[in-house]
Amino acid sequence: MPFSRPFVAQACVAFVVLAACERRAAPNPPAPSESAPREVRVALVELASWERSVPAVGELAPFERVVLATKVPGRLAQLCAERGDVVQRGEVLAVLEAREYELRVQAAEAALGAARALLGLPADSADDALEPESTAAVRLARAVLLRARLERERAAALAREGVDSQAVADTAEADYRAAESRLQEAFELVAARRATLAQRRAELEIARAHLAETRIEAPFDGRVAARLTGPGAYLAIGAALFELVRVDPLRLVLEVGERDAAEVRVGQSVRAHVEGLASALEGRLARIAPALAAQSRTLVVEVEVPDPGARLRAGAFAEARIVVAPDERGLALPVAALVSFAGLDKAFVVRDGKSEERRLVLGRREAARVEVLSGLAAGEEVVLAAEKLGGGVALHVVRE
Repeated sequence: MPFSRPFVAQACVAFVVLAACERRAAPNPPAPSESAPREVRVALVELASWERSVPAVGELAPFERVVLATKVPGRLAQLCAERGDVVQRGEVLAVLEAREYELRVQAAEAALGAARALLGLPADSADDALEPESTAAVRLARAVLLRARLERERAAALAREGVDSQAVADTAEADYRAAESRLQEAFELVAARRATLAQRRAELEIARAHLAETRIEAPFDGRVAARLTGPGAYLAIGAALFELVRVDPLRLVLEVGERDAAEVRVGQSVRAHVEGLASALEGRLARIAPALAAQSRTLVVEVEVPDPGARLRAGAFAEARIVVAPDERGLALPVAALVSFAGLDKAFVVRDGKSEERRLVLGRREAARVEVLSGLAAGEEVVLAAEKLGGGVALHVVRE
């Protein structure tokens, strides 16, 4: 319904009075003030002991790996080992049929006996020492020579006395010269028979060696990696029987890059991580190749790794670090103080109560610390957990 003018005027006066009362009742807003310093924890940049090492990769290899093969031909009579078997040095692993080689030994023994008999030596003795003067051939020739000398002297005396003719004396002289030649011939015959005796002795040793080669023995303590043939097979010279490996110790064969090769020395400490093994292997460099590999331009080194519990397997891949400077020192920065973004590494130091940003060049890294090559100095305090911190922020340092 329509309002009268007096009513509207009274309403306006009441609104103005109410607004004035509200303005008097409202408190004044606080004046803006500076933000409180940020509370942070800090750590000290220290010059710490930090060994220097170079990387290497490689694999575990058997200390020895050989393929056992035959030295004499023959039919395989027996195999005495299987894949995975542990064998000892001298243990018989295979046997060839030996009857033919036994007969060869008997024939060689008979030939040796005949050679000894020609020299007058007993057949059942192993002593081949002989004085040529003691042989029958030399004694006979010397006796003939003695008789010829006596005949020559007698004929010469009779010829001087005119009893015999000069022709008889000449004949006796010729017989003497012939007897001398027969004595020389006897010495040469003894020398030839002694040479034949030595030959027969060698032939007997060869026959015995061939007989012994019908039994193939393990050349070292190890394990059978593979069996390469079976009983009944006829094997030629050089036919493979087994692959045998020696796995305690193992060889850790590593390749070092050309850039780091000059720092590697025999005796340096090595730590290696092998696939499938929780703990690291430790050892020392035992051997270093004299030259870089032509194709890969890497230096091959070896570490001997004992494995008494047979927990390692040859062929396993390994990543290693070779310690080339165990006492080197460097600036150490806690990982908690490192801020990385978009490929840049930085940290914040405390200077005059405020944060100051530093760009860093880093070196080696570990789980809890990194090496600082430039950007910080020893003794400076760096802010921990500074991911959301900027430069110039007021700080309140909390030291534990």
